[in-house]
Order: sequence, then C-alpha cells, then structure tokens
Amino acid sequence: MDWEKMYETGEFAYWDFVAPSSELVATIAVLGLPQPGEVALDIGCGAGREAIFLAQCGYRTIGVDMTAKALEIARERAREEGVPVDFRQGNALDLPIEDESVDFVNDRGCFHLIPEADRSRYASEVLRVMKPGARFLLRGCRDANAVPKAVEERDVHFEPITEDVVQRFFPTEYFVHGPVLPLQLIGNQKALPGNLVVLRKK
Repeated sequence: MDWEKMYETGEFAYWDFVAPSSELVATIAVLGLPQPGEVALDIGCGAGREAIFLAQCGYRTIGVDMTAKALEIARERAREEGVPVDFRQGNALDLPIEDESVDFVNDRGCFHLIPEADRSRYASEVLRVMKPGARFLLRGCRDANAVPKAVEERDVHFEPITEDVVQRFFPTEYFVHGPVLPLQLIGNQKALPGNLVVLRKK
C-alpha cells in the first residue's frame, strides 16, 4: 500500500471521517476529562480527526503516523480547529515517545494493519510509553474474511482483533482487560465489522 499516494490523491476518504468516532467520544465521557497536563497518544493518527478531538478535550495530544501527507492534512485541520496537537512522523513499532509518558492511548485501525510477526513489538511499544494506570482504547477489524472488496483491491491485509489476540499480545501480567465488544468501524464508505477493547496498564 502506498500510503503517501492515498493521502495525496484523496483516496484516504475511504477510512476518513468528518467527526471523532462515537466510541472514542463515549470512552472519554465515561473516563472523564483529563487532569491538567495529562497526555494522549493517537497511534496511526492519519488525517488527525481523533487527535484533534482529544486535544479539544484538554489532553496534551501527540499524533503519530508514518505518512508525511497525512500529517500535513492533520496539521491543517488542527489549525482550522484552533487546537495544539503535536503531530510526529514515526512508526508504531518504534514510537517517538518517551517511556511512561502517556495517560491515554488511542488506536483506531492501526494495530489491525500490523503483521502477525510484528504485533509483539507493537504491544511492547504501547506498554513502554504508557504510565502505570494509563488507558488504551483499541479498535480494529473483527474478521479478516469480512473486509470490503474495495479494501482488498487496495492490497490491504487486516489482522483481526479478537479476545485471543488481546490475551496473547496484551497479557494480564501487564494489563487489566475490559470486555472485547463488537462495533462497526464507520468511515465515509462501507462500515467494517470490528471489535473494541479498553485496557489499563497495571
């Protein structure tokens, strides 16, 4: 997948959305607004909608994505909304974030793009940057066989997020698990059957 091209041509609209997802809004509504100085990290932030929402809620927000054009769009959107977001170019497998510096982590559709062989490294990076007690909202594909045809045509392969996956890569030695719940990952095109889980670092 040529992510730069997708953002340059506007094809990223397939998974982009005009407002923060209802599940993120609901999670913040339940957890409550951050205390002054708390940090949120949006992994695979793309064009920045959810990072911007977290900043609007009062988090010192960092958005990480590997695609320069996505971050260009995200920075412009943040300027339009009048909120500061620290957008950084980087890889989810080597996050440009200090150890134990993050209070809330958001992932909407990044982990399900990580190949099986790299998922342990992703999980280790998330664990590394989270403070004890930090929360992690993870969402992604429920069933790799259920991806829309338009996704398959873009040569994108999803690795599902299931109860077993959560147990294997985010073990209870390090995380307290909420329930794995079904949802629809809604973008501007056809919704994708997904799962959601909220984790807390011990």
